[in-house]
Amino acid sequence: MAEQYLWQSVPNQGYNKYGQGVIGPGSKESLDKAVNFHAGDGKTITRIEVLAKDTVVPYRWGDFGTDYFLKSGDLKMTYGEEPVDYMAKRWQDLAKQQGVTKLLDEAGSINVALMESTHRDAKTGEYLLNKLRKPGTVVDAIKDANIGVAIPTPEMKYILSSEALKAGALPTELKPGMVIAQDALGVYSPPLKTLLKKNKPVDAAGQAVFDKLTKFGRIQDLATKYAKDGGLPAQSAEKAIQNAWKFVQKWATKIK
Repeated sequence: MAEQYLWQSVPNQGYNKYGQGVIGPGSKESLDKAVNFHAGDGKTITRIEVLAKDTVVPYRWGDFGTDYFLKSGDLKMTYGEEPVDYMAKRWQDLAKQQGVTKLLDEAGSINVALMESTHRDAKTGEYLLNKLRKPGTVVDAIKDANIGVAIPTPEMKYILSSEALKAGALPTELKPGMVIAQDALGVYSPPLKTLLKKNKPVDAAGQAVFDKLTKFGRIQDLATKYAKDGGLPAQSAEKAIQNAWKFVQKWATKIK
């Protein structure tokens, strides 16, 4: 049954491959803790564009050096607007300057074959096999694949996404609410809200993780809201979120 999950075919790089506490593509400590989620809710649309020229696509969830530097024939995915609250500080600062609360969430991929085999045409329901090869092509698609999701243990302090590794960028600190997602492309950390909205657990272990992350998300949202409304000091809100996440991490050590 394991062969169904593409993320499990990622080469195992062993422990501490990227440094003490750093999780990157194939890190055994996160592979061992991952549970199976189905990526795609059957309705959320992703616009996929086959680029006709070299393009830089912003990575909203990472610091400087983590953006996608794509060439003609590579893919750009557009997911829609997302709240800036949990984006990297550089994007929060930009949003504040522009007076906006949301920014367009985009990503890039150089693995065309994988994208074709994990996404269906939103109109026909067919997989996009051999349909993302012509520059200028734009397709509205629905993701239909599986990913591994791991709650970082206290020892997992930084994440080096596959894209950051390719760009030679530094690892990003894992903050409360940041999980580790793994697919055949490697490792990344999607926004918690996006993860829970666009993915569903596959088995009992996955459901337990999904439920625990959902409860934490509610605590995080409430604490953030009270702090913004002035009902709770920002420092107290941050402490409440940190304590809630430590509880989740302690619980997660018992997985598998």
